[in-house]
Amino acid sequence: MPAQLTIAGAAGGVTGSCYHLAFDGTAIVIDCGTFQGGREADALNHRSFPFDPARVDALFLTHGHLDHAGRVPLLVAQGFTGPVHGTPATLEIGSMIMEDTVKIAAHAEGPPLYDAAALGATRERLRPLRGYRAPITVGAFTVEAFDAGHILGSSHLRVSWRDGGAERALLFSGDIGVCGTPIIRDPTLAWDPALAVDYVITESTYGDRTHPDRGAAKATFREAVARAIGDGGKVLIPAFAIGRTQEILYELEGLIGSGALPVVPVVIDGPLSATATQLYARYRGLYDEEALAALARDDHPLELDSLTVGRDGRAAAKISDRDGPAIIIAGSGMCNGGRIRGHLARHLPDPRTDVLLVGYQGARTLGRALEDGAHEVWIDGRSIPVRGRVTRLSGYSAHADRDGLAAWFGAVPRRGAATAIVTHGEDEARASYAALLGDRFGAPTIVPALDQTIALP
Repeated sequence: MPAQLTIAGAAGGVTGSCYHLAFDGTAIVIDCGTFQGGREADALNHRSFPFDPARVDALFLTHGHLDHAGRVPLLVAQGFTGPVHGTPATLEIGSMIMEDTVKIAAHAEGPPLYDAAALGATRERLRPLRGYRAPITVGAFTVEAFDAGHILGSSHLRVSWRDGGAERALLFSGDIGVCGTPIIRDPTLAWDPALAVDYVITESTYGDRTHPDRGAAKATFREAVARAIGDGGKVLIPAFAIGRTQEILYELEGLIGSGALPVVPVVIDGPLSATATQLYARYRGLYDEEALAALARDDHPLELDSLTVGRDGRAAAKISDRDGPAIIIAGSGMCNGGRIRGHLARHLPDPRTDVLLVGYQGARTLGRALEDGAHEVWIDGRSIPVRGRVTRLSGYSAHADRDGLAAWFGAVPRRGAATAIVTHGEDEARASYAALLGDRFGAPTIVPALDQTIALP
């Protein structure tokens, strides 16, 4: 029987990434993320996995974001006893995300996905990879990680096995980063031809659109901050605690340091963002050449003299009520939870407020409602008028756009007309990107449904 790939998440949406791969008595899972976006997502999170967790030999994480690692303790609670592999940075970030999930669940309505005991059992299973391009074998499979350029430690994962004496291989893209993203290195575009694959499981978050030039996004960002300084308003930036927050700090440090912006109070509201920023400082070996050059000049790219960190609720309240302009960066990135909701409820009615959406806003999230121009939103049971300015800055996205995705796919060494399995995107984006891959590369494509099992002959 050929290898069998089951799509257990991120089919028809951009969250919940999870893939089950089985061959010759070995089963591994790639990613085990949380679904996000309302009641339907909650139901998906609490459902049973479409495979037996107790029969999975190992789990591999492409990176530590919630939508790729948030359900790992649930897998453990339901019987998984194998190791959890990832780069050292990925496992640290994933562990932080899981701990944060437990803390949030303690104050939320409804049953938690998992508890502190499941988190503890998960941490005992963490096994760091030796690094990029250091293969590890689990039963029939050999897995090797390559830099994905999405967040610190993020990976593409190549999985190979021998079937009938011949090597077969597939490449999980994970989330593909944007070339030129501050701090971290670019996604892998130079491949050894000996690493050719038969299948590419590719994300398609922005498979139907392109990002504006980063310079234009930077100019819009500068204008919004300058406007806030001028009228005394707040700039609210919903941002994922890990990755986007650090990029925004990097951008602000450059703008303020160069004199393009005057000094303005900058606030990271939330312990997860603060801890993640400290983690970035520890993994300087993963920085790109520009960030390393800045460090060599003793110019630390994530340090601002005007930076304040709000670690508890009382500090957050003081920050939100502070007179005068300020930049407040808080999670969550899609505004579906976290401290950003309190800041939005407090400041959206004020026409001096600017909300900068610097990341993807999933369907049925508060962030998507703001992006779509809602004049009124509901936050924690209250109707909040939207009088502030909402600006989408997709030039700051940590996901490659359509052209970046295609450039990445074109660089991957493929055996013949390797099949592209298009996941991690809303249906319109997946269909558009699948059509592009067929037209430009002649690649056979599959746009799978949730829980679909695909034979890999």
